[in-house]
Amino acid sequence: MNKWCTLLAGSAMLGGFLFASASADASPLSVFVNGQYQNKPITSKGRTLVKLRALTDPAWLEFAYDPKTHIVMFHTKDNSITVQLREGNKTAMVNGKQVKIDAAVVNKDGLTYVPLRFISETLGAYVNYYPDDNHVIVRTPSAQAKYETLMHGDLTAARKIALGLTKVRGEAPRTENGEMYNYYYYTFPEGEALRFTFDESGFSDSYYEVNEEGLAVLKWQIDNVANRNWGTKPVFKNRVYFLNEFLGGVFTYGTLDSQGNNTQLGRFSRNEGVLPIEGEKRTDARP
Repeated sequence: MNKWCTLLAGSAMLGGFLFASASADASPLSVFVNGQYQNKPITSKGRTLVKLRALTDPAWLEFAYDPKTHIVMFHTKDNSITVQLREGNKTAMVNGKQVKIDAAVVNKDGLTYVPLRFISETLGAYVNYYPDDNHVIVRTPSAQAKYETLMHGDLTAARKIALGLTKVRGEAPRTENGEMYNYYYYTFPEGEALRFTFDESGFSDSYYEVNEEGLAVLKWQIDNVANRNWGTKPVFKNRVYFLNEFLGGVFTYGTLDSQGNNTQLGRFSRNEGVLPIEGEKRTDARP
């Protein structure tokens, strides 16, 4: 399954993979909600529960919890769907009607956990399962809109989103810390948003590629403190750069050719983040 779907019609598939994820020979299930790794999902009898708070989306859901009755209440912004769940129960009230859910609501450490399958079926969250490494991607509607921009939208907007993505390090060793960090330096290949490098004050330099799931995956890094390399260093032709010298209060941006020659396009006394490059057109848009 390689396309996004709302699992309103796919509950059997969703329930199936959540059950399979609990098998003894499977790798632990990883869950990302709106690009953020959920480090404490709950698995109960083959069903996965995620923190309701992780689904916070002001444009989509509003929710509250009553500690006296142990009832969690939430509704969509347009009030088309209203839900009440009671801690420990395997039923819910949806638009005033009682429906069964596949796992009981759990309150743990003051946080409410709800079944992932129920969220997808009831509210139409965007869900996709990747069996190769046994993880699930969940997005609320506004996060899905950002994903669409990231993959094939405006270049500058996509770059801003890319730099804010969860970074997946995989098997790369952790970099050693330096002292007196004073700048961050980002580069993108000309016309692209889905590949970028990140230099942390010269102490380390990293290269990331955004995958189909909307996660920035580390492909190469050099650790100048520990004096070690990992992965394969990318080779770019023309690039654009954004340099935030935060200790000096200076932000510059511009272009670099294949020989590393710098053409500065702007200089500011505040961090401007990512700016458009005149005449640049996106070349890496994905369907």
